[in-house]
Amino acid sequence: MAWGVRHYLIARGDYTTLKKITLAIGVSAFFLTEMARSFYRPYIYANDIDDWVVADTVGNSLGTVAAVFMILTMSGRGTSWDWRLVGMVIAGLIGYEMLNLIGDHPFDVNDVVATLLFGCISIVAYARILTQFGAPTAPRDGATHD
Repeated sequence: MAWGVRHYLIARGDYTTLKKITLAIGVSAFFLTEMARSFYRPYIYANDIDDWVVADTVGNSLGTVAAVFMILTMSGRGTSWDWRLVGMVIAGLIGYEMLNLIGDHPFDVNDVVATLLFGCISIVAYARILTQFGAPTAPRDGATHD
């Protein structure tokens, strides 16, 4: 996954320091999510440990970080466009959780809270990254979305 994204960004001349950082965060969050789902959650459930719903919401928490930063890696073009992307990703993830209200799966408000909380953490982290490494630049084709 990461190799293909890296290759794509290099090919279009958009593999900047900012993109390297967002890619690293997105891929790291993805792998941490899958590791926690595969090992941490089953261990917590099997041993009946109260971890304050962390095991229940790990997919929403780290998954939100992964989704936000992977979208920023692939589609980030400028700060105002990036903030719209982040908002759309978070709103989409919350909307997906809300579909449980009409479906067969149980609705868990903790999943919505985890998505909002880690969405906000992602916003703060990206804002700090932007202050240090500057706003992303438009791709070589000159397309802008601001």
